[in-house]
Amino acid sequence: MRVNLGCGDRYADGWVNVDHSGCPHKKDLTLDIRSHLPWPEGSLTRVYAGHVFEHLHVYQVLDVLEHLKPCMAPDGQLLMVGPDVDVALGMQIGGAVLEVPLEQLKYGAGRWSGDVHRWECTQPSMHKLLLVTGWKADYVHWDSIPEEWPIAERGPRWQRAVLARP
Repeated sequence: MRVNLGCGDRYADGWVNVDHSGCPHKKDLTLDIRSHLPWPEGSLTRVYAGHVFEHLHVYQVLDVLEHLKPCMAPDGQLLMVGPDVDVALGMQIGGAVLEVPLEQLKYGAGRWSGDVHRWECTQPSMHKLLLVTGWKADYVHWDSIPEEWPIAERGPRWQRAVLARP
């Protein structure tokens, strides 16, 4: 099974699209991932977590990652994508115009309930969260992510990804 965790306004055909009850967008499953993961052991082949974990407190991310790991198939993959606040700041200092204000990357945009960032996400911090919860994780170059992953927008260069296996 392929799961688009925290789908927000990015519904992905062919994936089980999951988000919380306060999210006003289309989804297949309403779920608070902080309290329960319904998938049987070894049932998930792909989990896309695009711009979702920065909306949780770090201790909640750690908990979700620990509970998600047994749900993964032995060859399953988790792709964790988020804004890299350090990269965005460097781009802005270098004169680049960001697609969204830096403050939104740091704190969230407030577009719906829960659209608040609880920590300053960076690729190294995502990687560390995965490693401390026992995942095997590697940095992924943005341009090398296969099309199979339902990445919302491939354009913003301040986005970063980490690919993990159980």
